[in-house]
Amino acid sequence: MARYHRIIGILIACILICGTVQAATLRIDVFDERSGNSLADASIYIDGEYVGITASDGTYSYTHPGRKDLRLKAVRKGYRDWVGWVDADRTRIQVDMIRRDEILRVEVYDAATLKPVVGALVRVDGDGISRSETTRSDGGADFSVRSGDLYNIEIRASSYYDLSKTVQMDGTNKVQYWLFRSDVLAIQVRDAETSDPIPGAGVFVDGAHAGTTDVDGNLQLHLQRERRYSLKVTAPNYQPHQEERYIEVDNVFLLIHLSQSAYPVSLTAFNEAMRPIAEAEVYINGTFKGRTNQYGRFMLTDIHAGTYEIVVKAPGYGEWTDLCQVSGSGEDIIADLEYDRAGVTVRVEDSGKGAVDDAVIVINDQVRGVTDSTGCLKTGLVTNRAYTVTATRDGYRNATVDAEIPPGATEFTVRLTMERTLSAWMLVAGTGVVAVALLGTVLLVRRKKDRRRRGGRSRGPDSL
Repeated sequence: MARYHRIIGILIACILICGTVQAATLRIDVFDERSGNSLADASIYIDGEYVGITASDGTYSYTHPGRKDLRLKAVRKGYRDWVGWVDADRTRIQVDMIRRDEILRVEVYDAATLKPVVGALVRVDGDGISRSETTRSDGGADFSVRSGDLYNIEIRASSYYDLSKTVQMDGTNKVQYWLFRSDVLAIQVRDAETSDPIPGAGVFVDGAHAGTTDVDGNLQLHLQRERRYSLKVTAPNYQPHQEERYIEVDNVFLLIHLSQSAYPVSLTAFNEAMRPIAEAEVYINGTFKGRTNQYGRFMLTDIHAGTYEIVVKAPGYGEWTDLCQVSGSGEDIIADLEYDRAGVTVRVEDSGKGAVDDAVIVINDQVRGVTDSTGCLKTGLVTNRAYTVTATRDGYRNATVDAEIPPGATEFTVRLTMERTLSAWMLVAGTGVVAVALLGTVLLVRRKKDRRRRGGRSRGPDSL
């Protein structure tokens, strides 16, 4: 039994020795066909099966039985695939890979407008080639280049700054670039007093309208450098600006200040009777500017265009306020001032100085209310005016008085005295009283006469 096992072991050892002797190792060296540089990361396929990638020195070792030829394939990005047969007994092979041709598209855009730049000259240099193309309507130009190579790109276009770039062809098929205009000149229009931007200002170059400033008071122009231009800037309610300006190479923007146009403003103050008010105080935007003359006139000659709050004050009058827009040839303002209002108390009494309540008060034919328990009614009336005040109440005769409230008065009292009237029942009662009194008087007289008669008979001659 032991002998049997020994024989089996010898057979296995022979088989292993034979197999070891027949095994072979193939070293694969991958290089760039043009430069001769070793290529790392090249994928290796044997008989259609992936087996690994080349090391940093471009090599890969493959061990095989060595009994048949091998179908070798090398694949790397940017290169054409390499395919070939390797003899079974071969131990080393060099693979020279050829770079793949690619299409490089260069796209050029305007940095300000984001639109394609048409007709720009694009030049591509590298790997022994030098080619130039002009950009199409889409801003693009195409070049046939070798993958993996380094190329220099130069771009030139009229009225733009030149641009130089470098691109490594490592799978990149399209590059995009901005071109900045060399003729851009920014116009900034500002208020000379406040430095605030002036939107809507018209800019003229050599007499031609070049554009209008935006909400920030800016306008971008395209002017060639090292030339002299006639510039004019206008804006509503501003004095026009005009100058001759030589544009230097390094000029980026021009700052232009506009001064507001000044207009005359006249103001006339009248009262309710259309009579001029002298010495009335005039305020503009809260600042005292002066007083009206004897004709109620006030004049300013240097008011800039804009909106202003105008206030007119005068003793005995209410304050006049208005918002006025000054533009064009100026403004002629009419200020109609109303008299001040005074607190007026109408007090109604009877002939005995007692308060008369519930009396209806009529002022200038308008009912204002009724008196309270104290015989008073309070109301507001314009000063410097005459009023007819009437009080009416059942049982009293109407009372009327004319009153004039002086200018400047804040409180004023109107007094009315009412007399009672006789009603029908009072008249009947009074008549009855008079009748009774007269009847009593008649009876009394008759009694006295009767007594006298009786007394005269007893003192006659027969009684003596």
